[in-house]
Amino acid sequence: MKNILMKAIAAAAAFALMLPVMPVQKTDAADTETKLIALTFDDGPNTTTTNEVLDILEEYNAKASFFLIGTNINDDSAKSVKRAYDMGCEIDNHSKTHSNMGSMSPEDIKAEIAYVDEKVTEITGEPTKFFRPPFIDVSQAMYDNIELPFICGIDCQDYMENVTAQERAEYIMNGARDGVIVLLHDAAGNSQTVEALKIVMPQLVSQGYEFVTLTELFQRQGETPKQNMIYTIVAKYPCSGYTHYKNIFTGEAVGASSWAGWSDIAVIDGTELKELGESYAIEVKYSCSDPPIIALQKWSGTAIWQQVQPFYSNGDTACFLASDIQSALDDLKIGYTDLDRITVTASTTGTMTMTSVDILVNDNTGTETVAGDVNADGAFNVADLVSMQQFLLGSGTLKSWKAGDLCSDERIDVFDLVLMRRLILKNM
Repeated sequence: MKNILMKAIAAAAAFALMLPVMPVQKTDAADTETKLIALTFDDGPNTTTTNEVLDILEEYNAKASFFLIGTNINDDSAKSVKRAYDMGCEIDNHSKTHSNMGSMSPEDIKAEIAYVDEKVTEITGEPTKFFRPPFIDVSQAMYDNIELPFICGIDCQDYMENVTAQERAEYIMNGARDGVIVLLHDAAGNSQTVEALKIVMPQLVSQGYEFVTLTELFQRQGETPKQNMIYTIVAKYPCSGYTHYKNIFTGEAVGASSWAGWSDIAVIDGTELKELGESYAIEVKYSCSDPPIIALQKWSGTAIWQQVQPFYSNGDTACFLASDIQSALDDLKIGYTDLDRITVTASTTGTMTMTSVDILVNDNTGTETVAGDVNADGAFNVADLVSMQQFLLGSGTLKSWKAGDLCSDERIDVFDLVLMRRLILKNM
């Protein structure tokens, strides 16, 4: 793996020698990090709606990922697939027949995936990269027999005829955040989704979003897709600049969301969180395809049981930010001290294993810059190299250009990229 990574970095640096020099002005805009969003489309390809979607993407120089149904691929629709691929879009797998696969045999599951892979390889020269289960029907047998990472996405209900284009656009805008995957459909005749795209694309651009494929989303967020996981958001790990403040739980707690024991395993003091203000995060080590949640509970007066989803989760680590918990309290119009209990619990009917819960605090004042950390997340790694290359290609921005100015000449160019490569190899 290390040799593969070194070759990939070396190839990126060699390619970078052909890139233009990008001088950086000392403005606030240079320190603004682009937010990434992955638009994904199910149930194609076809020669009508698929091409209408591609027309809009092309207008905004946007990339997306298309999840194909194998039986929809024919000589005519293959031209739409090739067009999407040539535009830089990603071609992915939505099964051959769009059937419920949870109860299929291993042989039938593999056949559903292989059929689409063969068709796509004929058109593009390479197989699919990701899989979206039809109807988001997932089973362990599917995880065991499909080697591709599983993708879900925020539900925009654009498969329902009675949901208007404006309503679909609102679902997209309400769910938009850095790293989110948007689940849409380019099925033939789905004109309302085409109209919704016309509404949201300029809004997302104005809010600083960059439209990327799923592969690029994972790379630039510094994440590697894992087995037994289905992704809706690929967030960047937010706590690199945090330090340990207090341990809440260490051990092994195992159970589904219905297990009563969760109420006593990891109880968090609301008064303590209030005193920490916006500087804390809660980090949970766990094992499950679904992440844990934090339950805000109040049983005196008007009863409340409100769950807070983690800002970040990757199958073994989940991080809850103070801002998200405070936002939930604001929506409820209550404060920390109004709650009777705050606990970490499972969010699924399946079994979750939790091994630790810790409170972290952010003592990073932002005055110290980590060399090469152009993402400004407190750590320097390959994700920074990808961001630097994207910037030099003109398709991204840097949150901290100063961290990338390794030549100390007040500009970002290929020489900084080469130095960044050397620094990564040195740290490996």
